[in-house]
Amino acid sequence: MEDGGAMRSLMLAGLMITSVMAGVLFFGVEDEGINRAPSVDSDLPDTILIGTIDSISVTISDEKISDLSLLITLDGDEISVLPDQEGSISIDISELGVGSHALKVVAIDSLGQETSWSKAFIVHYPVESETELTVSQSTYQVERGGDAPLSGLVMHDDVSTCELRWSTADIEESSLGLPTGEDGTYELELSNIQENTTVSLEATCGTWTETSSVQTVVITVLEPEPEPVTGCTDPGANNYDSEADEDDGSCEYDEVGPVTGCTDPGANNYDSEADEDDGSCEYDDPSDDIEVGSQEWWEGVLLCDSTEQVEGVDDYNTSDFDNHICQLSFSTNETHIQISANGIPNHDLESGPGCCTSEQGLEWTIPLVPNNQTGCDPSASTEGCTMAPERDAVAFAVNGVPIFGPEDGPGGDAVAGHEGAYEEDRQHIWLGICHGHSGPGGGYHYHADANCVHWHPDEEENQSWSDYSIESSRTVTEHSPIVGFAFDGYPIYGFIGWDDEGGLTEMKSSYRLKEGETGYNGIDDYEYAPGLGDLDSCNGEYGPTPDYPEGIYHYHTTWENGEGGIGFPYFINCYRGEVSLGGDGNEGGGEGSDCSGHGETWGPGIGPPPDGCGGGPPGQSSEVSYSIGALSGIVPPGGGNILSLLILAAILVRVLASDSTSPNLVGTTGVCRPDPV
Repeated sequence: MEDGGAMRSLMLAGLMITSVMAGVLFFGVEDEGINRAPSVDSDLPDTILIGTIDSISVTISDEKISDLSLLITLDGDEISVLPDQEGSISIDISELGVGSHALKVVAIDSLGQETSWSKAFIVHYPVESETELTVSQSTYQVERGGDAPLSGLVMHDDVSTCELRWSTADIEESSLGLPTGEDGTYELELSNIQENTTVSLEATCGTWTETSSVQTVVITVLEPEPEPVTGCTDPGANNYDSEADEDDGSCEYDEVGPVTGCTDPGANNYDSEADEDDGSCEYDDPSDDIEVGSQEWWEGVLLCDSTEQVEGVDDYNTSDFDNHICQLSFSTNETHIQISANGIPNHDLESGPGCCTSEQGLEWTIPLVPNNQTGCDPSASTEGCTMAPERDAVAFAVNGVPIFGPEDGPGGDAVAGHEGAYEEDRQHIWLGICHGHSGPGGGYHYHADANCVHWHPDEEENQSWSDYSIESSRTVTEHSPIVGFAFDGYPIYGFIGWDDEGGLTEMKSSYRLKEGETGYNGIDDYEYAPGLGDLDSCNGEYGPTPDYPEGIYHYHTTWENGEGGIGFPYFINCYRGEVSLGGDGNEGGGEGSDCSGHGETWGPGIGPPPDGCGGGPPGQSSEVSYSIGALSGIVPPGGGNILSLLILAAILVRVLASDSTSPNLVGTTGVCRPDPV
């Protein structure tokens, strides 16, 4: 029994071993006979520097390479290429440009088994350094007519690819090339510099990828210090020299006693030379007060007429003393006053880009007794009120010079732009002394302030008109005098007025800039905010003044609003009274005159206009409104239909007031216009 059991165990073990061996043999045979799907591989890298690899290799593996069906595409384009016996394929990429590319291989064997393989890669340029530009100095201070040598270095991997250019204006609009050495060094010599100048330099380098670097150099012109003049500097000496800067001890005096006379400055016969009062002072009888609106009153208010001595004034834009003379005359009837003026102010001036100021034939006609417009409530809004012209005369100063609205020729707020609220990039605009300048044709006008008509330089302090400051007119010491009249007949006073309690205060505008605006778009950038300041939407108020103690509607010049911002509209924005049109006396393009050719054969910087063509083309005058002047001849003072006048005013007085475009100074350093003061 034991032997039989052992035998059975041996037989079972043999059967198990036989089964295992049969299985191994069977499955091994099956593995050898399997036809697998093709496989694809490649040495293609992710990034390739352009020009370094001309071809890429793709390897396809399969039991029968010859039976394969292949579809090979590069960037979507099919490539006709067959593998060799080893299944290798070489694909030409020498013509590929910089950028992203994709290679795709689809292999299908005889059993229909498909293998799809794809690879994205990038062809790129070599890495280049950024362009760097240096300059020896970023700021220079030179005397007028002096030189400014500039130098520096352009740095890059390959300086031979670099280009350097420069300009004294907008380098994107015009520029000049500047050569560099093999090591990237450069030199630029600016000579005979006449005005403040900003030089822009831009270097651009790169074989594969261009980069740029910009530097600016600011050149400030200094006036040379004059040699001091020596002499007697004591005004009380016999040989006083008003031109002397330093006293040389040469003063001579008479051996005399004190000078007697009237020493009261408020007296009619005040003697500024008197040392002791002798009781001779004389005063006006209060009963002899001058009646407002009388001939004598107008003679006292208006300047430059025959009742006062007028000295010659100078235009600082010219090299010689101009000796311009301010002249004004007037006449009245029962209802109106007519003023004739030559447009020359009673103070030195700066013409600005519209150089140069010249005499004009101006006439202003306003009512002696203003009448309020029906339906106009400027305390609420400007609705129902006649608006002041946007770019022309809105009033006239007491010296006969036109007062313009705030807008300049390109349409911005000339005053805000001059004060740095924004950069006027459409046309070169700047204002001179007292915020005035000349337009085409030489017509001088104010855009703000005008208080300098009552200011005089202190000769003892060696002041000139260039020392005028707007701050001197904002000193709260007394009520400002009248500086001009609006076309409705109401007066325009300076900055200082009386508050509700009769105290002195600087009058503030109730206009402010709209959110996000700067004045670049002119009047449209502002909004009226009732109660923001002291004045209404026309920039006026009703109340007593030194001339009208019982009260009158009147306007004020303004430099600030109630929030401390800029005091738009500076003079007036609309008229409270009925507007009596009395414009200038210019012919301004007379009938029958051939005024063609403006800007080509005549105009600012070219030559004078033909006779009868005024200072500009028809429909555009920055001297004063020709339309107003024409109407003053059609409708006599006190006559005509006021509604017709208002309609004609709305149509005719809104014409352009602009400065002439400054010449392009790119590549030049010598100019004849001095900087504004």
